[in-house]
Amino acid sequence: MMMKKTVLALALLATTASAFAADSVDVRVIGTIVPAACTPTLSGGGTVDYGTIKADTISATDYTVLPEKQIDFSISCDAPAKVALTAASGRPGSIAVGTETAQGVAYPPFNLFGLNGVAAAGLGLDGSDKIGGYAVRIDNSTVTADGAAVDSLRADNKAGVVSAWTNDAWAGIVYSPYSQVRMTSWAAPGTRTPVAFTTLAGKLGVQAYINKGDALDLSKPIHMDGLTTITLLYL
Repeated sequence: MMMKKTVLALALLATTASAFAADSVDVRVIGTIVPAACTPTLSGGGTVDYGTIKADTISATDYTVLPEKQIDFSISCDAPAKVALTAASGRPGSIAVGTETAQGVAYPPFNLFGLNGVAAAGLGLDGSDKIGGYAVRIDNSTVTADGAAVDSLRADNKAGVVSAWTNDAWAGIVYSPYSQVRMTSWAAPGTRTPVAFTTLAGKLGVQAYINKGDALDLSKPIHMDGLTTITLLYL
């Protein structure tokens, strides 16, 4: 008897559901979660202009190191984000002095930004003559994140293996003298963990040098043509 009652109940439920069946419509819930978007900006369209350099100021037998020039640099994000920047030379095969790495930079045997071991990229070619080189840095003493002072950090990516972040004297210099990609980020003073920010501001510095005069045709104008592309990475 219990089995029969159970079967009847199921039959009644099925019949009742069928009696109230109607057309249906689906409700879909969609959306996209995206990371914060950040935009780097350089003043003057990113051009660092050394103006006119007199040929008679170029050493015939040594490299002529020019003074550092700076332009404004900033990163703006639509939400707090941790980012790093990398740099790539747009003029590989043109650096005067040293052996180029796979990144198109080399290690000149003199100081740039007052430091040794600073990598430089090429200033382009005048015909087949290498014009010179230049180093690029984010000037540590000028950088703020959301209005607060920060320390520059550096890490190096070699074939996918990334070193620990450090905040030594070379942090802020955007090229590595070795066959690896330099990453630059920022941290609270005295720490080594990148911080999130919405606005970062500071100065980007460039220090160029000219090849030995004996390696150039100084009887005609020579146009310096360095190019570095800065790319942001989201951490």
